[in-house]
Amino acid sequence: MASLLVLCAGPVQAGDFRDLRSALEHERKRAPAPRLERADFLAKPAIAGARLSPQGRHVAVLREGERGRSVWLLDTKSLQLTRLVAMTDATDLSWSRDGKWLFLESTRQLSKVSVTGALGSGVMLRLDDARKLEVAGIDPTQPAAVLLFEQETRPGETLPSKYRLLRLDVSGRRTVLHEDSRALLDFALAPDGRLAFLKRVDGKSVSIVGRAPGQRWRELVRSHAMERASLIATSDGGRSLLLAGDIASDRRALLRVDLQGKVHRLHEDPEAIADLADVVIDPETQQPLLASYRSLRPSTHGLTPAIAARMSKLQARFPDRMLDISIAAGVDAPWLLHERGDVLQRGRWFLFNPRSGEFRIILDKIEDPSKSLPAAALARRIAFSWRASDGMQLHGFLSVPPGIDPRRLPLLASVHGGPWAQARPGFSTTTQFLANRGYVVFEPNFRGSTGFGRSYLFAAKGDFGNGRVQRDIEEGVRQLLAQGIGDPKRVGITGVSFGGYATLLGITFSPDLFRVGVAVVPPSDFGWTLRWATTNSDISLNAAIPLIDTLKLLSLDISDPTVLQRLRTQSPLANAARLQRPLLMMAGGRDQRVAIRGVVHYAATLRALDKDLGLYIDPKAGHALDEPGSREAYLYLMEDQFHRHLRGARPTPPNAELREQLRRNLRLDARH
Repeated sequence: MASLLVLCAGPVQAGDFRDLRSALEHERKRAPAPRLERADFLAKPAIAGARLSPQGRHVAVLREGERGRSVWLLDTKSLQLTRLVAMTDATDLSWSRDGKWLFLESTRQLSKVSVTGALGSGVMLRLDDARKLEVAGIDPTQPAAVLLFEQETRPGETLPSKYRLLRLDVSGRRTVLHEDSRALLDFALAPDGRLAFLKRVDGKSVSIVGRAPGQRWRELVRSHAMERASLIATSDGGRSLLLAGDIASDRRALLRVDLQGKVHRLHEDPEAIADLADVVIDPETQQPLLASYRSLRPSTHGLTPAIAARMSKLQARFPDRMLDISIAAGVDAPWLLHERGDVLQRGRWFLFNPRSGEFRIILDKIEDPSKSLPAAALARRIAFSWRASDGMQLHGFLSVPPGIDPRRLPLLASVHGGPWAQARPGFSTTTQFLANRGYVVFEPNFRGSTGFGRSYLFAAKGDFGNGRVQRDIEEGVRQLLAQGIGDPKRVGITGVSFGGYATLLGITFSPDLFRVGVAVVPPSDFGWTLRWATTNSDISLNAAIPLIDTLKLLSLDISDPTVLQRLRTQSPLANAARLQRPLLMMAGGRDQRVAIRGVVHYAATLRALDKDLGLYIDPKAGHALDEPGSREAYLYLMEDQFHRHLRGARPTPPNAELREQLRRNLRLDARH
């Protein structure tokens, strides 16, 4: 089912700080927020997913429960809610094209469930590693079928020798649509069900090939240097291809490619800032209806006059909100809306009648809005831009506690991971928790971040030590302080993964700016971590190209000793003796992205130098550190660290369960 994320109102425009100051003045006039309970920030949504059927008759709901997940069915006319599956390990669900079957996908298997009471519900496919089967999507041309990628590896060999695209219908019949010696990445089917376009690996690049009926495959597009292209659907009866990509351009846009290989640009960000984020297509005709962009001014654009008119009604009804939108077939079919936003901890669900303009709230018996943190007490994430010292325009977010003059507050830089990722609009548990405790939170999208085009991504030029990327972060902090935002004597830095690495760099090389750091799963030597990741990690920046080759494209050739030596020389590990500021580190014993031995080695080095260090290790956690006990321990220890060193709010004492968690996992305790 077509889906889209939309922010219905634009934040602060790029330029100087006048608009930012105006937004801050508005926040200062709000009522001050009460102190909210720490545990309330950790509440998870009760709905793991909801999907509108192609005909718009039902909404299927994947519901979280204390004992596991269940599947429910909502009638869009009567709004009657019925339990369909009492217990499931599914992580996602999808509708068949005819709306008669639900497909439930877990890490172990693919199941089918009839919504009409027909016989045949049960397991369709076991997804075990030996068979190398992967669900590729729902077949949009057949009544009830899924599409699968399959890899075949000969006995005694490690690499696959054959790659297949299969169709599997609910009766169990399999059809091989294509077999290839090269890895298959994506595809698009013509309306008659034939395979019309393929995306596949070709050496160290990716090619998109197409063919007319009865003709041979012909290369249409070849992507280089991390150019991206996601196949959406076919057009013109299968004679052209719709895709989202940045082929031969800086930013990702909606494109059409014909069988002669000519690329036509259908839609791109009118502000020339953001990559294309999402496209909604008509489930019947497969033609694009909406295009959205997310950055400084997230926006959505109707691609037909009728759809644009309906979007204007949504924008009027949901100002300053993000919407996930699903569209059913037919002019009178309902739309499913999922309302989200920076001050909405739990989303709200609606059905929208596009003809009458009526909105009906749904699923509130499952996702009870009264159990969410009060929106009036939460901080707004204000998007803004600033200029780096070399003139490059950078983007980020600022959150301030409502009703308080930010000049008197401690300021925290909260750095995103990746580094090839981005801080996005929407609700952030960490940001809201820190703002509620009285901190101004700055989230920079430094150069090298994604979402703003290829030039923005490649502008880092591999300078991820104590260099240009780190200066982007620090210059953003200093510019905010120069505007009277934050107390210059109470500045801290925190982050996860690469954000943790930036935290270590900040308190090591800029102790005049940062007084304290909280680093979660941090690499202490970025070059060593990248080299380790190429053989030991699950990190993949490009499905078609080995990580080591992708890193070369990003000016990080880890086979080059001079690159590793530069990163080593500038690393927090090599400069451990320079550390002057207190540090809290947290890590997971089962982390497959940042080696736990690297974290422990750095901690031992600091300990031998008698540095002010706290260390928490959850032996059961991975890179996300998402075990329930560790999630609360993270908030408590971070709050305590900033309280002691930035004179922030004093944390609520831990309960017995949290005290036991700390007793088991807090290896070095700097609180005493």
